[in-house]
Amino acid sequence: MTHISCDDKADAVRSLARIYRVDVGEVARVADGNWPTFILESPDSCNDLFKSPYIPSLMAQHLSARPDWEFGEVAYYHRTAYDGSADWFEDGLLASHEGAKAFLNKISGIVSLDGDDHAIAMANIRDRECCEGPGAGGPYAFDVFDNARYADQAGMDYSLPEFFAGNAWAGKYGVCYAAPILELLRGILKPVVVKFSGQPTDPDAYITNLWHYVFRAWKGEPMSPPPHFTPTFRGEAKPVSVDRIIQIIDLGGFAVDSMSEPSKQTSKSLKP
Repeated sequence: MTHISCDDKADAVRSLARIYRVDVGEVARVADGNWPTFILESPDSCNDLFKSPYIPSLMAQHLSARPDWEFGEVAYYHRTAYDGSADWFEDGLLASHEGAKAFLNKISGIVSLDGDDHAIAMANIRDRECCEGPGAGGPYAFDVFDNARYADQAGMDYSLPEFFAGNAWAGKYGVCYAAPILELLRGILKPVVVKFSGQPTDPDAYITNLWHYVFRAWKGEPMSPPPHFTPTFRGEAKPVSVDRIIQIIDLGGFAVDSMSEPSKQTSKSLKP
């Protein structure tokens, strides 16, 4: 069965039709301009408007339908970097601590690391988790492909692990990030989005994110961050097993086009 997901506008429309149990054409008409009056005439900004917890129910009235609140798992999008081989993810997506150790081991043959680098990386993870709320410990993912795809802009580059940034690096490199290591890795590893299945922590918020995405697409607003849609996936320091990975979407050498489909990117399968 095709997952509920948000690869692009058409995919979001398909997913909403499935959630509301209506024909795709019904949602497509809304997406093409048949928005309810409360949205078209709202004095609020687009971002403020879609903060309302009532969006799923109000859009249900507009469609004369009722959402299937038990729609189950959906697709999420994890931004990272890899060496170009599907084997890089043979253990799935790991939580922060285990993922940091695995990543450092994988790059040990690519760049020169010493004991201090390992210690500083793990210290940064501990500092970050102390500042985070529920769901801390990773893995982390976006609800919308475009958010993962553009997550190397506006000071929020998620291609490489965030443990390479933090005050702890200043004592060694004079800046708050592992500058020489990052420079080398950006020239060797390839940006990638890992699409996987997971359970939303808040189905209402997930539905709202889909409507917000479709509305922004209709208005022609850029999908690149900031801000990104608030993610509804919480890793809670539990790994995403390899069998839950749907697609590996290689972003290397990709020309920016906010409405292109992931299928147009180089994709890889972990299955033989």
